[in-house]
Amino acid sequence: MNVLSLIISFLGGGIVSAAINWARAERSDKKERRIIFLNEQIRKLYGPIYFLTFQISKLFELNNKFLNVDDNSSTISKTIEIANDFIKQVRENNNKIYEILNNNYAFIDPDDIEIFALFYEHHIRLNIEKDESGRLRTPLSVYNKVGNISFMRPEFIQRIADKFSNKKTELNNLMIK
Repeated sequence: MNVLSLIISFLGGGIVSAAINWARAERSDKKERRIIFLNEQIRKLYGPIYFLTFQISKLFELNNKFLNVDDNSSTISKTIEIANDFIKQVRENNNKIYEILNNNYAFIDPDDIEIFALFYEHHIRLNIEKDESGRLRTPLSVYNKVGNISFMRPEFIQRIADKFSNKKTELNNLMIK
């Protein structure tokens, strides 16, 4: 009986050891998959969009500075033209964001779908309802009923900044452990 108990305890220890090793390997694989996914999310989606939305917020600041300059009437049209050029750059950045979202939709967090869909709605409306010079093509009465178009919603910019920061922090924490 002692030999049988010894064999059972030996095999039991091996099974426990194997289970512990399997659990460690599984946890390590899960961590590695998360690191890879976060890297891809940051590199292909949240990082580039963060870079573009940061530029957009600076372009809006420049636009406001130009429009708020107390200028004489002889140069006001040139000042407005330059301010509008900043908004043209915003539209170009929005086109880039649109492409990034289309090409990397698999990396979108589920809780971002609604705010990204709102970006799509405004982006599409902007491209259809306004001409290149920024003039509204939609009849004003219809536009007022449908609602305003935003070049870039502040909550979109903030969401991207928060997500980018949170994902970088999570990645750094995973790399440390």
